[in-house]
Amino acid sequence: MFRLFCCLIALFMLNSKAMADTPVELQGFEYLEDLLPEDEFDSVDIKVNKNRSMQKEIIPFIKDKIPEAAAYNIANSEQVFCYHVEKRTKGYTGYTVGNYKIIDYCGELDFDVLTTSYEPLFTRSPNIITTQANCKIEPKVMLRFVRGVDYTDVLLSSPCPSFTVFYGGRYSAFNIKQGIIDDVINQFKDKSEAFHSPALIGQTSANGVAKNEDEAYRLEKKKKENDAKYKVEKDEKANASKPKNGGWGNIKLKM
Repeated sequence: MFRLFCCLIALFMLNSKAMADTPVELQGFEYLEDLLPEDEFDSVDIKVNKNRSMQKEIIPFIKDKIPEAAAYNIANSEQVFCYHVEKRTKGYTGYTVGNYKIIDYCGELDFDVLTTSYEPLFTRSPNIITTQANCKIEPKVMLRFVRGVDYTDVLLSSPCPSFTVFYGGRYSAFNIKQGIIDDVINQFKDKSEAFHSPALIGQTSANGVAKNEDEAYRLEKKKKENDAKYKVEKDEKANASKPKNGGWGNIKLKM
């Protein structure tokens, strides 16, 4: 017992000397090491940020062909939202993004998915094909890069391998290797949830989420209205493709 007491006295004296040698402003902070988890004390956040860095510099070939603000939104986005889209049919009055029909919402991109989407498109010159592809854009995914109240839309197309940057009423299309664009698009293949207008329930998120029964009722009502409109459009399109009655082959002869 006496030996333990002597050890505690010696430890106290050593700590007192260490504190005396430490500036007054910093004295006492060394004891945080005993209070905080080891990884927090070692600034784990700094380590994570170093490991999760993203190459932001957009290659000149793309940067020179899009507005400066558009490029800045893409490289410094605060949130990136994903939508599965298709061409807008004539008379369609449902929800759109970049004038393309929204099929569903594929979520907000986390850091890893953002990196594997952003870097192949904007930072790797060998992926870009500078000669124009002889094909029509087939919209698959729209990524919305948001910064503050500003945003830049990027449309991904396949099998015509391209992506298009939309900003301020202007757009620029870029051809890219088929395997690269397919890899980017396939990341979102299994990510799907119904799109609900956030404005309909007074939200500012990219996809409305009902917080109570009243909001759920409004969303369900709007969904039924959109489904009914889509059915009418689909029927009209199907009827338009049917051959019209008439001509020699359709004359009914009475014998």
